[in-house]
Amino acid sequence: MSFASDVAKYAKLAGASVDETGRAIVLELFGSVIKDTPVDTGRARGNWQTSIGSPASGEVDRLGEREALSELGSETGKFVGGQVIYLSNQLPYIQRLELGWSDQAPAGMVRKNVARIQQIVAKAARDNKV
Repeated sequence: MSFASDVAKYAKLAGASVDETGRAIVLELFGSVIKDTPVDTGRARGNWQTSIGSPASGEVDRLGEREALSELGSETGKFVGGQVIYLSNQLPYIQRLELGWSDQAPAGMVRKNVARIQQIVAKAARDNKV
């Protein structure tokens, strides 16, 4: 093997590792936000929407986390480096939940998990050998 082919092989492997690391970060961060969302009827958890390129708009008619987590997995599987992936929730009361309106999540869902972003990134980088 030549040096050039070794470099090309490493770059290809590293690219896959970087993409896998990005996917792992998104899955952990977004999944934690969804799971930390307070549950009354399940509507708030069900309305988390994952999309690539632009945020989702409008509400969806689903209850609980199952479909939201399924969509997260599906969309994250399409994610490649350089893209923007969004997690959005258009319910009119989601901001109140984030600001501690529910005793189930007094520290919110998004800010609580964003505060752990360095830990999430470090773990994903270790796991994916980046």
